[in-house]
Amino acid sequence: MTDMTPAARPDSVTQFEGADILTLDPAQPLIRKGAIAVSGNRILAVGPQAQLAKTYGTQARRIDWTGLLVLPGLVDGHSHLFQSLGRTLGDGLSLLPWLEHFMLPLAANVTPDDAIAIYRLAGLSALLLGTTAVIDNHYAPVDPDTIVALAREMEALGLRGVVARGIFGPMVEGGHRMNCDPRLFRHSTAEEIALTRACLAAHPPGGRVEIWPMPENVVYLDPELLIACAELAAKQDIGWQIHCSESSFEVEIFESLYGARPAIWMQAQGILSDRSALAHGIWFDDAEIEVLGATRTHIVHNPVCNQYLASGIVKLDPLLRAGANVCLGSDGMAVGGSGMFEAMKAGFLLQRLREYNPLATSAELMLEMATLRGAAVLRRDVGQLRAGMLADFVALDMRGAINQPMTRPAMAVVMAGLPTVSDVVVDGEVVIRAGRSTRVDHDKVIADGLQAAGALIERAGLRDLVRDWIPPAYAHPA
Repeated sequence: MTDMTPAARPDSVTQFEGADILTLDPAQPLIRKGAIAVSGNRILAVGPQAQLAKTYGTQARRIDWTGLLVLPGLVDGHSHLFQSLGRTLGDGLSLLPWLEHFMLPLAANVTPDDAIAIYRLAGLSALLLGTTAVIDNHYAPVDPDTIVALAREMEALGLRGVVARGIFGPMVEGGHRMNCDPRLFRHSTAEEIALTRACLAAHPPGGRVEIWPMPENVVYLDPELLIACAELAAKQDIGWQIHCSESSFEVEIFESLYGARPAIWMQAQGILSDRSALAHGIWFDDAEIEVLGATRTHIVHNPVCNQYLASGIVKLDPLLRAGANVCLGSDGMAVGGSGMFEAMKAGFLLQRLREYNPLATSAELMLEMATLRGAAVLRRDVGQLRAGMLADFVALDMRGAINQPMTRPAMAVVMAGLPTVSDVVVDGEVVIRAGRSTRVDHDKVIADGLQAAGALIERAGLRDLVRDWIPPAYAHPA
């Protein structure tokens, strides 16, 4: 057990007790019938319930989690909360037609009110699925008022994370080749940086929710704008993220335009570091993997999306061996995902198929990728349950028949897919209790999100994607 911080008084402590705890702390990875003592927004101690009860006596506020399983809050390293407006649409399209005919036209028609309504719904869904922190790429719309409003909405829900402002800049040749919607390319390079600076001035770094620059994609971004975004992040001491090498054709376009593969080009510009995160990163070659490891660049693996769009499988073992940090992302609800537990299960199984090796992954690695490795991208003291860490954790009810016997908890969690999330604690506050939000009107959030989605589908001209039934290509046997 870790000792209590001397400054903490027992009457200021909340003790969550009785659960089995997956700590992600190598010193004590699993504590049976354990307890977590919290004061303010930090963890004071983690250990057996009987020992913590002696330390804090009867003065601590005690919350009974007997029979539950607790683990660190999950960190979604890459999402698009606003894309929940198009959930279940766009099926059967690979990445380029999915962007061209569905997502970019949808994004071009999103209003600030749409974005706020769906942010509430998608953010609430993330919490209900055990995610306590999200790095969210928002690119519709991206004016400072909307971006700052979304950061405040995320805070109001109780989430931790990042609103990564989507940056397109001027249309360039790569955008033409990918048939990008020109309505998203509204600003010059200088204007994009000025707008991002305005967001940071209105909502400075350091809070529970930060604003980061998100140059959207290496292929359809002005190279000078990409470099400027990385420089801005360094000056502000924040991270930045970009879509990179998600599909083979993107790499081909980039190489034909700039004479080098994306990671090699970015290294030559001096912009890869432990504050840069590349979303997807499927199609790196050996030389790029070596560069990514040497620069300690983060890769966000989105296994459900990559299967849904048939984009490919990330080279997980080579990246990790090279020294790159690889975490997990959901990539949002519009690409077949249902949160980070599903991402863990998909990532766990997909690598085994890629390697034809049942030892290619482990439940413990997937849990690290969804917690500690995501925390490294987020740049916050989360992802592990031990003294001094921020108090972000999740309580699962695994007592039902479908999860029993739960002989090995780590494996049970990763293979559960969609376990029952009972309670969620962020920054020391219970923000989900018994599957309901303690901060917002749960039912109104759902109703408002549905209304916004329905109106947007009509406004964006996507009604033809709404189908009651798509007949299978093959006739069933008579």
